[in-house]
Order: sequence, then C-alpha cells, then structure tokens
Amino acid sequence: MARINRFGAVLLVAMAPFAFAACSSETPTTAGDVAGAEDTIVEEHADGTIAWSVAGDGKVKARVAGTDGKPITSNVSGTLAWKATAEAEAKTIPLDVDAKTGVLTAAGPKLEADLTEIGYTLTVAGKPWSGTLHVPAGGTAELVASAKASAEAAASVEGKLGPHGGTIQIVGDDRLELVADEASGEVRVYLLDADLKVIAIGDRKITLAVVGEKPEFVVLVADEAGLYAKGKWGLTIDPARITIAVRFNDKVKVALVGFKAGAHVLVGVKAPRIKMRVKAAFDAPDIDLEAKARLNLKANAKAKVKVEGPDLDAKVKIKGPDVKVKAPDVNVKAGAGAGAGAGAGAKAKAGAGAKAKAGVSLKL
Repeated sequence: MARINRFGAVLLVAMAPFAFAACSSETPTTAGDVAGAEDTIVEEHADGTIAWSVAGDGKVKARVAGTDGKPITSNVSGTLAWKATAEAEAKTIPLDVDAKTGVLTAAGPKLEADLTEIGYTLTVAGKPWSGTLHVPAGGTAELVASAKASAEAAASVEGKLGPHGGTIQIVGDDRLELVADEASGEVRVYLLDADLKVIAIGDRKITLAVVGEKPEFVVLVADEAGLYAKGKWGLTIDPARITIAVRFNDKVKVALVGFKAGAHVLVGVKAPRIKMRVKAAFDAPDIDLEAKARLNLKANAKAKVKVEGPDLDAKVKIKGPDVKVKAPDVNVKAGAGAGAGAGAGAKAKAGAGAKAKAGVSLKL
C-alpha cells in the first residue's frame, strides 16, 4: 500500500501546476513550472537542457534552458516524431512555442502501448538538438514514480553486474539482469533472487526500448523452459539508454535503466554506455544449468505429490470387494448348522452385505 500511496502522491503533486494553468487562462504554464514539476525528465545536451513532461493523454510540455540554467524563450522551434506502437509509422507533430514563456507544447495521441517512442528535433539558436524518449502509458510521471519506488532496492545492486556480466535493473518487484551476446546479437533478460542467482522468469513479456546507433524496440519472450526471456537486436555498441517494460499477470511495470529521480539524463556525446554486450555471454552454461537443475527439482517434487494421490484411491477400491467375497461363506455355514429357519435368516442378513451381522445369526 505504501508504494501505491507514494505513486498517487507523485501524480497529484506533478499534476498540480498544469491543472491550475488549465483552469486559469490568466496564468499560463511558465518555464519554471515545467522544469520544477516532479513528473519531468530532464535531458542534458551539450549546449543546455530540455525538461520534458509527457502526460498519459498525449499532451507534451517542454522547457529549453542554456548551460547556465536560464530558460531560452526565443529562437526555438521543433517537431516530434510520434510512434504509437513499435510497428507504427512515425507521425510528425509540431511543437508550438509560447512567445512569452518559451514553453513548447504539443498534443499527441493518448499513450496506450507498454512503451511509446517519441523522437524530437529542435532548433535552438540555429543549432539542432535531437533525441528520443520512450514513455509508458502513464507518461514521464510513471518513470519518475518508478525510480522513486525502487530507489532503495536499486542502491543495493548499484555498481554490480549480473552472473552473465550484464546490467542489473530493478523493475517493480523484479531484479533483472540485462545482457546481450556480442557476436550473435541475442538479448536475454534473467530474473535474479536476492543473492543474484538466476530463478525462473515464468511467462513475463518484456519490451526493451533502446537508443544506440538508432532507436530500436526489442520484444523478448520466455524460452521453452521459462528460465529467461530472449530476443534479438541490431546494435553493435552498448546502448546509451534503455527503457524497459515488464508485463506479468496483466500488469505492466516500467523503468528507465540507471535513472534516479531528480537527476539529469545525459544525451549525445555526454551519455555513458549501459553495459549489456558481453563476449561469449552464453558460452559458459554452468549458471544456467544450475538454475535449470533447481527448476527440475521443483518440477519433480510437484510430480511426486500428484502421483501419490491416485495410489491411495486405488488401495481403498481394491479392499472393498474382499469384504463382499466372504459374505457367501457365512451363508453356507449358517444353512448347514442352524436349520432352514436359521439359514434363511442368515441369508437375509448376509444379503445386506454386513459380515458382523451374519456372525450374530450364527450364534443364535
């Protein structure tokens, strides 16, 4: 419940400045409102920053600032390239600039996919600024809330690599290793326990939105044994940015890999690379074999429990006819030693199927 309450609080605080501006035509959204709102992702370029706020309804607000932090309110223009799904063609949406505040705004489609790609190209004082955002259905606010909720768990794995040499990222309650084979381009995501050992990933569907030489979506599905999720990408270098969405039990959890709430996201030449590509990442199978062995032990234990049940039922059913077979023997003895009347009585009682009652007839 604590996470839900914090998430709700973030949304309320983040929406407050924009809701107020929408209700009052005399108080437009200022550059300070955008930069200071808790639902923004701030990207740092070589010549300044862009604070982005993308809402679930598709409304976009952005503020451009110089390296000195002061808003740039003139000589700014730009467009968005909006891809509603991974397969969709990009739709060009213009960014409008408020001449007084310098705030850029746009209205795109409602966010409905697990991740939506929004590319942008700005011209600031004659220079091009470009980049790509990948946002979930809850917009940038959801990415910020996710980073806040997982901050403590993320701190515990900071600076550590996974058992295959990949990056570790917390997504919701999951601790994941993201790794790719350098030669084949195969990408895998492993689920790890608290000791960073591989455990079954189950039927999780995972989407990676990566920015390398170019933006790319990678959809991963569980392997046959359910040990990891796998897919393939075209990158030949480690990506500068990864946004991940994990769909499990009809719920989607998201994260911007390595992002800390309130920190700038570096773009372009400033951006560090995220460690994912590993030489011969899957050539040493000891780790996976150990995990598969644990899975097999659990499966065998479940199978034994299921087999024992029918055996007990079969034994009960076999003993039943033994009682019925002995009843005619009582009838024969009763007819021989107790006369016709007693024999008739014994037959009647034996016919009722009660061995104990037949014995009483003999004594009489």
